[in-house]
Amino acid sequence: MTFIKRTSGLAAALVIVGSLGVAAAAGTGVFTRGAGPNPAMLRCPGGMSRLGHEFNEQMSLFAFDPAVRISDEYTVAEDFFLVEDIDTGSHAGTHLDVPAHFIGEGRTVDELAASEFVWPVYKIDVRGRTFADNFVEIADIKAYEAEHGKIPAGGLVVLQTGAEEFWGAEEVVIDEEGNSANVDDFFDFENPGFSGVAVQWLFDERGIDGVGSDAYGPDAFGDELFDATFTTLANDGVALVALANLDSVNVRGDIILAPTIALSDGSGFTTDPLACHGGGVGRGNR
Repeated sequence: MTFIKRTSGLAAALVIVGSLGVAAAAGTGVFTRGAGPNPAMLRCPGGMSRLGHEFNEQMSLFAFDPAVRISDEYTVAEDFFLVEDIDTGSHAGTHLDVPAHFIGEGRTVDELAASEFVWPVYKIDVRGRTFADNFVEIADIKAYEAEHGKIPAGGLVVLQTGAEEFWGAEEVVIDEEGNSANVDDFFDFENPGFSGVAVQWLFDERGIDGVGSDAYGPDAFGDELFDATFTTLANDGVALVALANLDSVNVRGDIILAPTIALSDGSGFTTDPLACHGGGVGRGNR
């Protein structure tokens, strides 16, 4: 399948300025790090929030993925410093899937440019709604746009399904091969997800860069082909999944930044996404 590379149009939402004077004139909610004559500024009029789940052994994990194990290798009390020993898979917790996850010739996480970890976000709240076979289709997306406005080009279209409520294993279980066999309600929740046809339409007609969800993928519960994920990655897009705190995100007008470590030849990695709230439309609205 031919890859389609999209570029994000962030100029209207993300303001990077080069002097304190310009930043002060731009308004409130300016965050800065560093000093000197050229500090970088990010203007978030509505503040910022974290969208990643806490990383621990009780996280929800896809069945048979490597179990997460965390222990203290060195401690302040005994060694004067704290260092943790962490065993994890590359798709544990809140994480980013890149094309190589499903596509043999797809790009790996270390091949993405910095700008490809930043997107204007469009949140579709489907909590409490039912869909045939749990699929969110093109008509559903168009109806949402009619009420809330159009999806931006270069955007990340995120589903808020309510899955976050069930996050976390009731019992941490590791099988004989060291993989997860957690007892977990998160994967029993019948979350809505995009159909593959709807995802392809989003790339073709809205020029998106990727999709996201508070579930463990953008796919509908029961879709054993993972059609939404496959279609996203086949279009050289990304999937940002297992998101938390989506009530803090506006329907439109916010930015999500979700870089990962540059894992060599990696299919993705855990991330703690940051939402930059631009004073957009409809926070928490359905």
